Amino acid sequence: MDERDTSGYEGKQDHIPYMKIEPEINTVRYVYRGKDEVVRYYTDELTALCPKTGLPDFYHLEIEYIPDELLIELKSLKLYLTAYRNIGIFYEHLAMKIFQDIKEKVSPKWLKITLRAAKRGGIGAEVVVESDNLK
Repeated sequence: MDERDTSGYEGKQDHIPYMKIEPEINTVRYVYRGKDEVVRYYTDELTALCPKTGLPDFYHLEIEYIPDELLIELKSLKLYLTAYRNIGIFYEHLAMKIFQDIKEKVSPKWLKITLRAAKRGGIGAEVVVESDNLK
């Protein structure tokens, strides 16, 4: 084990970038192509498992994007997010995984993911992933 890693997590999250989440996010054609509007979805119902304890972690998630050709279909987004409730994942990885999956599926002009973890031990945590260089 690497001397810098005192947690015992080394290598245990390496599969996350390649993991396929089922069900997938579905899309709907954006009929106002060429018009820029910010679409914002948010939920307080996202949960995932703590990779150390196996207990659920609770999150507030905001997804903001400027569509190009496709929109996220909301029912499929809800089912996609629900799939995380059985996955042990660090919140930093969770934010990036959601960002990458949406980017791949929808190809927006701009995308921003904000993930706020519920406070534990009096400490709040937030991860923001944003890019406007998606095309």
